[in-house]
Amino acid sequence: MDPTGKSPQPRSLQQEVQEQVLTRLGKVAVAARQAVESVLAGSHRSVRRGLSVEFAGHRPYQPGDDLRSLDWVVWARSDRYDVRVYEEETRLRATLVVDASGSMGYAWPGGKTKLDYARMLAAALAFLMVRRSDAVGLVICDTGVRMHLPPASTMGNLLTMLTRLEAVPAGGGTGLGAVLEELAPRLNRRGLVILITDACDDPERLGNALRLLRHRRQDVRLFHLLDPDEDDFPFTGAVEFHGMEGEPKLRIDGDRVRPWYRQARAAHVKRVAELCHASGVQMVTMRTDGDPALALVQALTAQGPAAANRT
Repeated sequence: MDPTGKSPQPRSLQQEVQEQVLTRLGKVAVAARQAVESVLAGSHRSVRRGLSVEFAGHRPYQPGDDLRSLDWVVWARSDRYDVRVYEEETRLRATLVVDASGSMGYAWPGGKTKLDYARMLAAALAFLMVRRSDAVGLVICDTGVRMHLPPASTMGNLLTMLTRLEAVPAGGGTGLGAVLEELAPRLNRRGLVILITDACDDPERLGNALRLLRHRRQDVRLFHLLDPDEDDFPFTGAVEFHGMEGEPKLRIDGDRVRPWYRQARAAHVKRVAELCHASGVQMVTMRTDGDPALALVQALTAQGPAAANRT
């Protein structure tokens, strides 16, 4: 309670993202911010080199923008720093796919659930994209598409995304392969798909679906979320596990099972990473006890189809 005796009001997703991600991003080095901005805009411009682009207008200069894009004529006339924007730079269409299956509801004691962490990442990405006038959409899924909000660059669309993200509960099974197969025909234009998931699914079907997205001219990134308990397996002695997606209870000896579990988990993650690499999909693993702002910067600036970053 606060000094007045009233219970504090829960913070909205918008407030959490502003405090824990966007404010932190503002303190990141300019070079890193510039790299993030280039991923969200420059790397998704038209690949038809040599064709002219149409001037679309100006926007205010932001720290990290390429100084070559400043319009010095505008500065000379008005003492205002504006950046030239071309039609080709406004064509990014991104779709954020958030896994809300039952396993995403797990949290280590005192920590955020994987779904809470996914909400933070998705909301921060949406803020960054809309700020650049890029179009961003949202898919919430489990074994199927629960909700699909088509890409748009308006503030109204952003607020709707935040509302939907806040309201979604974790539940149901996992069927990422089926979800992406269902989504692919709806993606008629070249764009960016960011999948935020714990990847607790059949790797082979997921790999087939990723190849389908790439065939549909989508750049794809997979943010693999990992709870510290899943990584460390700190359970000792007799432990009873309760399935989060309809599985029966399981009683085990944590110490005896730990080596087998770690081997099986490592093999699963390795296979998902191999399939991502084969499809040209960048995969980055993030622990949910990490700083979401730092995780976002490292994920967006990582090199290679299957980055080994652990944040």
